[in-house]
Amino acid sequence: MGTVAVRAAVLIGAFGWLSVGHGSPTEFALLPALKSELAEQSLLLDVARNDGRLLVAGEQGHILYSDDDGQSWTQADVPVSLAITSVAFAGADQAWATAHDGFLLHSADNGATWQVKLTGSDVAKLSVGAIEERVEEQRTAVAEATPETREDLEWALDDTLFALEEAMAAVDEGMTSPMLSVWFANAREGYALGAYGIFLRTSDGGETWVMEGNELDNPDKYHLYGITRSSAGTLLVAGEAGTLLRSLDDGGSWIRVESIYPGSFFGAIATSDGSLLIFGLRGNVFRSTDEGETWAHVDTGDQRTLMCGTASGNGSVILAGSAGAVLRSDDNGASFRSVPTEGGRVYSGVSAASDGTLMLVGFGGISVIDTNANAMVNGDSNE
Repeated sequence: MGTVAVRAAVLIGAFGWLSVGHGSPTEFALLPALKSELAEQSLLLDVARNDGRLLVAGEQGHILYSDDDGQSWTQADVPVSLAITSVAFAGADQAWATAHDGFLLHSADNGATWQVKLTGSDVAKLSVGAIEERVEEQRTAVAEATPETREDLEWALDDTLFALEEAMAAVDEGMTSPMLSVWFANAREGYALGAYGIFLRTSDGGETWVMEGNELDNPDKYHLYGITRSSAGTLLVAGEAGTLLRSLDDGGSWIRVESIYPGSFFGAIATSDGSLLIFGLRGNVFRSTDEGETWAHVDTGDQRTLMCGTASGNGSVILAGSAGAVLRSDDNGASFRSVPTEGGRVYSGVSAASDGTLMLVGFGGISVIDTNANAMVNGDSNE
């Protein structure tokens, strides 16, 4: 399986240098990404694997691909120099990437070249349409309300009208907040998540996108960091301030999970035995074996923040994050052990090869670790 989309080095709370609302200057950011021999050592935020193709992505529009398991890399042609926050595959030759300022990118040649699919203004337009529908619904509700319920409904309508004003302003000015994660269940069904509750859905392979953020029980517009689906079909979204949302009907409706932890969850993964895992601040890991109905805390013995993860079909789970944290489970996340690393790197994306070798990205670029030997294969360890 690919890495969980937290794509985590863009985590707003954990990485101040990628704060919301402070992107790169527009003049530079909207230029094509410059080719650099040092791109492999630059800040990289995510990694994705599809058969023999590997993708890594990060700052200044850097996306690189490899067909020899990372022995050599080629820098892709990317039309913007924005920070690329996540990458994901979606069927034969199709790949997607999220970026700062509300951008969504698409590749039809397995990640070699990229095109802009949505800009921040496009996402703002989708928001305007969704909010306008909600305004009409709320106005009808106010008109039909009893005296006892009308005041609360009027307050809710005022909040929605304010959100509409903000969205309309962003249409002209463009968004300054980042898209954070993209995930596809198959070649047609996919989601793109972001800051302040951005939640886009496609059912036609990315030809069209619909804003569904207003349909989530996320009134404070908390950032949404990751999404996954269990083997039984339950969709789970993890986000800021303990936000958890699940769908039992393939995204038709969403239920907010009662708070189990007030800190942020930076990712969610589905394991081979049907379990669901969520992870985040201070090394907190929770596991559900009943489609997200109930959750049990997993004591990893490690308090380093966890930002990314991946699960394999053999029951292996890898979680990674700050201060060189790499945790491994061989029982679908029921228990974990720490994998020794050097240099205290911050890892924001991880992918596991069939031989147990891990490819991790983050500060300092690409690292490869052999979990069987507990040794770093390559990557500078003298940070």
